[in-house]
Amino acid sequence: MSGQPVRSVRMALQSAKSSLLEPLLNRYTNSPRAALDVPKNEAPPQSLRPEPSTGLAKASLVQAYTSSGQTQEEGELSNLATTLAHTARNTRLAKISDEASLEILEVEVKISLKFLEKLMSCLGAFTTQNQHSQDWIQQIKDLQERVVETPTIIGVVGNTGAGKSSVINALLDEERLVPTNCMRACTAVVTEISFNTSNDESAKYRAKIEFIKAEDWQSELEILLAEFHESNGTISPGCNTVDSPAGVAYAKIKAVYPQKTKEDLKHSTVEELMQDPCVRDVLGTVKTVERARPELVHTVLQRYVDSMEKTTASFLEKAEKREIEFWPLIKVVRIYTKATALSTGTVVVDLPGVHDSNKARATIAEDYMKQCAGLWIASPINRAVDDKAAKSLLGESFKRQLKYDGTYSQVTFICTKTDDISITEVAENHDLGGELFESWARIDQIEKDISTRQESVEELEKSKFDYGYELKDVKDQLKIWGNWKRHLENGETVVAPSDVSKKRKRSAEANGSRKERNYSRRSESYDSEDGTNTNTDDTAEELANRPVTILTSKVIKDKITELRLKKRSTARICAKLDADIKSQTQEIKSYIKEKGKIKAEISARCIKQRNDYSRAAIQVDFAAGIKEMDQEDAAEEDEEQFNPEQDLRDYDKVARSLPVFCVSSRAFQKLSGRLQREPDVPGFQSLEETEIPRLQAYCKKLTEAGRRTACRRFLNSLTELMNSMSLWIRGDGKERPMEGEFLRSRLQNLDEELGKAVQDCCREAEQTLAKHIFTKYSYVIQLAVDEAPLTVAKWGAPINKQNRAAGGYPWPTYKALCRREGVLSNAQGVHNMNLQLVEPIVKQLANPWERVFSERLPQAFKRFAKRTEMTLQSFHQGIISRAIQSGAGVTAVAMLGQQVRNYQAVFGDVADDILRDINAHQREANRAFAPVIAKTLASAYEKCAAERDRGLYQRMKTHMTTHVEICRSTMFAESCEEVKDLLTQMCRGVEKSMSEKTRGVFELIRQKYLIVLNGERLQEYLMPPLDRHMRTEIAGLIQARKDGTDVREEATETATIGPLA
Repeated sequence: MSGQPVRSVRMALQSAKSSLLEPLLNRYTNSPRAALDVPKNEAPPQSLRPEPSTGLAKASLVQAYTSSGQTQEEGELSNLATTLAHTARNTRLAKISDEASLEILEVEVKISLKFLEKLMSCLGAFTTQNQHSQDWIQQIKDLQERVVETPTIIGVVGNTGAGKSSVINALLDEERLVPTNCMRACTAVVTEISFNTSNDESAKYRAKIEFIKAEDWQSELEILLAEFHESNGTISPGCNTVDSPAGVAYAKIKAVYPQKTKEDLKHSTVEELMQDPCVRDVLGTVKTVERARPELVHTVLQRYVDSMEKTTASFLEKAEKREIEFWPLIKVVRIYTKATALSTGTVVVDLPGVHDSNKARATIAEDYMKQCAGLWIASPINRAVDDKAAKSLLGESFKRQLKYDGTYSQVTFICTKTDDISITEVAENHDLGGELFESWARIDQIEKDISTRQESVEELEKSKFDYGYELKDVKDQLKIWGNWKRHLENGETVVAPSDVSKKRKRSAEANGSRKERNYSRRSESYDSEDGTNTNTDDTAEELANRPVTILTSKVIKDKITELRLKKRSTARICAKLDADIKSQTQEIKSYIKEKGKIKAEISARCIKQRNDYSRAAIQVDFAAGIKEMDQEDAAEEDEEQFNPEQDLRDYDKVARSLPVFCVSSRAFQKLSGRLQREPDVPGFQSLEETEIPRLQAYCKKLTEAGRRTACRRFLNSLTELMNSMSLWIRGDGKERPMEGEFLRSRLQNLDEELGKAVQDCCREAEQTLAKHIFTKYSYVIQLAVDEAPLTVAKWGAPINKQNRAAGGYPWPTYKALCRREGVLSNAQGVHNMNLQLVEPIVKQLANPWERVFSERLPQAFKRFAKRTEMTLQSFHQGIISRAIQSGAGVTAVAMLGQQVRNYQAVFGDVADDILRDINAHQREANRAFAPVIAKTLASAYEKCAAERDRGLYQRMKTHMTTHVEICRSTMFAESCEEVKDLLTQMCRGVEKSMSEKTRGVFELIRQKYLIVLNGERLQEYLMPPLDRHMRTEIAGLIQARKDGTDVREEATETATIGPLA
C-alpha cells in the first residue's frame, strides 16, 4: 500500500492537534494503522488547512481516528477521510462568521438566502414522497425570518432654535423635507424618519401622520378649557399672556378651532367642541402622503405640523380666517425617504420633549426614549460652550435618567450653526491675532491698493471723458471741412466765418476746465455741415461789417490734414486710457478676489479653531457633569466612605469617547447646490468642512454592531441547519450504534448541568439586586419621608424672580401642575412634583443601580455563557472518548462536533438576548418611582385643581401639605416596593425565558446525538431508496454552500467572494 494518502491524513491531523489531544496523537503515530492505505475512490484532499475556530469538531475527528491499536475497516477509514474533508470545508462559513468584514458577512447572508430558496424548492418537490420534507421547509422559513432587520433608533433632542430640523434635513441630503421655521418652533410633534424600502418612483417620499384618539383629545380639552376659564366662569386674563398656562391653553384651542372667538369658547363645552367635523374626522386616523418629490411632501407636512403657539393672543383674535392647525391632534409623524444615511437601518427621531401636555404624545416620546440606542443632543455652537450644554445636559433629571438607563456612552453632541461666527471675537478669544497678523496686514494693504486703483480709474475716466469729446469735436470739424472741400471742388466760393476762432477763444477764457470747454463747445451754436453759420445771436448789421476770408484749396487741405493728425493722436490717447482703465479694473477685481480668498481662509481658520475648542470643551464639560453627579450620588449614598479624590470611573476616557460634531447645515446645503436664493456661506470650501458628511457616515456606522451580530447568528443557524440535514441525508443506519444507557446518562447529566447553570445565574442576579439595591430601601425611604414636607413647602414658597428654581410656584403654575397630575412643561422648564418627592430615593440609588445593570449583571451572564460552553465541550469530549473505546459512531461524532460549536454560539446569543431584555425591563422599572407617587397624590391634585374664589392658593397649599403629611410614611415604601416587584418579575421572566431557550437547545442536542450515535433512527429519519434523487440534489446544494462555490454563480449580482477556507 502506498503511504502517501495516509501521510496526507496524518498531516491534517497533526495540524489540528491541541494539548488536550497530544497523547492520543502520539498513540496514533505509533499505531500499526499508520501503514494503512486510504481507498483510492475516497482519496482525501492533498491540502487541508486547519481552522482554529472549529477546533472542537476536528478534535473529535482526531480522537476518533486515533483509537490505540484498534484495526478499522478500510471503508470506515475512507469515510473518516471524507468526513475530515467535509469538516475542513464546513469551516469556511465558521471563519467568515468569526473573522470576515461586515460587507462580506452581508453578501454571504444574501447568497445564503438564495440558497435557502433553492433548498426549499427542492424539498417542496418531494413533500408527497417524504413527510418530513415539510418539517425542513418550516425550519428554513423560520431561519429566513431571522434576517428581519432590527432598527437602530437615534433620538435627537435640543432646545427651541437649536437647528435640529435643519441638521436632520442635511443628514437626509434634502433641502426641505422635515418642516422647519426660522421664526418659531415648528416640529411640535414626534417625527420619526426611516429608510423607504418602496421601489415605487411615485412614492419615493412617503409620510404617515398618525392622529391621537378621540378620548385623548377629550381629556386634554377638559384641562385646556379649565385653564382658559376663571373659577367663576369668566375668561382668564392670563390668556393674553403667551407663556402663562391660560395663554398656552388658549393658543392650543385656537389652533384647532380658529373660528371660535374668546366669547364663543367661554360658552363652549367639551362635548360641543368634540363634535366639530374637521376635528372629529381626523381623530384616530392615519393620513398617508406619497409623492415623487420631497418638496411636495414637505408642503403637506408643513401644513400639519407647523405650530403658531407662540403667536400673541391679539393676533389670534384678528386671524379669524385662519385654517385649522392639526399639530395638537397629531400623535406622531413618520417619514420614509431613500436617504443614504438611513440605508443601513438607522431610524432618526426628532423628540420635541417627553413632557407634552397631551398624554398620548408624551407617552410615545417617552417610549422612544426607552428604545433609543443613541441620543443626539443639538445646540448652537455659540451657546454650547457658554451655556455648559454638555454639562447641564438639559437638566439634572434628564442627566440622571441617562445614568439609570446606562445610555451615557450612547450620547452624541452636535454643535449646530458653525457658520454663525464673529471673526473678530473668535480671533481675540482664541489668541489668533499673531497667526492671522499677516493675513490681516495683507487685507489692509489690498484695501489700500484697491482705493488707489479706484482713484486712478476715476481720473482715467475723467480724462477719457474729455478726450472723448475732443475726439468727437475733431470728427465734427473734419466733417465740416470736408463739406467745404466739396463745395470748392464744385466751383463754389467758400468763405470762412471770421468769428469762429474768436468765439471759441472767448468760450475758452470763460470756462476754466477742459470739461467745461467741451460743454461750451457742445452748447454754442456752430456752423452747419454745409458751412452756413447758424449763430443766431449776431445781428444782421454785425454780420455785414465782419471781414470776409475766402478759403483756398490749400488752406482747406492743410486744415483737413491737421485735423486728421489730431484725430489719430486723440484716438490713440483714448485707446490708451481704455487699456489703462481695463487694466486697473482687472487689478481691482484681482485684489477683491484675493481679499475674499484671504477672508475665507481667515473664516475657515476661525471656524476650525472654534470647532476644535468647542469639541474639547464640550467633552471636558460632559465628563465633568458625569463626575459631578457621580460624586453627588456617592456622597448621598455613603457619606462616611465617600472620597472625592477617588474617581469612580475613568473620566478622561469618558471625555474622549464623547462624539462631537460641529456642523453647518446651511453651508452644506449651499455647497450641495441648494438654497439658490441664499448668499454664499464664507469659510467653507468643501462639503467635508461642514462635517455633515462625517455625521452621515457616523449615522450609517451606528448599525454595524447589530448587523454584524445578526449576520453571525444567521450563518451559525444556517450551519446548524446544513449539518442537521447532512446527518439526515446520510441516515442509512449502517454505523455501529453507541450504548444507549451510556448516551442517555450523559445526556441526562448535560440536561442537569445546563439547568443548574440557568438557576445559578438567575440566583446570582436576584442576589445582586437584593444586595446592591433592595437592602438600601429602608434608608432611602426614610430620607424621602423626612424631606417630603420641605419639598412641599418649597412649592408654595414666595417666588424668587432672580432664581425661579430657588422659589415657589406662582399660583397659576401650581394649579396647572395639579390639573396635570404634577407634571408641566412651560417657559421656565419642566416641572415634576412627583419626581421631586422621590428625588432623595432616585439620587441615592443612581450609582448602585448603574453598577448593577451596566457591570454586575452583564458579568454574571457572561459567566453563564462561558459555563455552558465548557459544559458542552466536556459532554462532547466524553462522547468522543466513548466512541474511541467502542469504535461506534466515530464518523458521526466528527460531524456532531461542528454542531456543538454552533450550540455554544447559541448560548452566547441567549445571554446577549437576555441582557437586552433586562435592559428594557430596567428602563421600565427605574421610571416607576414617580408614577406611584402621582397615583397616591391623585386626590390631592384633584382637590387643588377644583379650588376657586378668594383664598384658593392658600387652600391648595393646605390640601397638598396635609395629604403628603398623611401619606408620606407609606407612599415612598409603596413606590420602592413597586420597583422591587417589577425587578422581581423581570428575574422570574428571565429565568423562564432562559430555561425555555436552554431546554430548546438541549432538545436539539439530545435529538441529534440519539439519532446519530444510538441508532435511534426512526423510520422517518431513514432515507428510502426512492428518495435517492432528492438526497443527491440536496447534498449538492449544501456542499456548494459550504464550499462557497455557489458564490461564483452570484458573481454577476454581488461582489465575488472566494472560499476563505
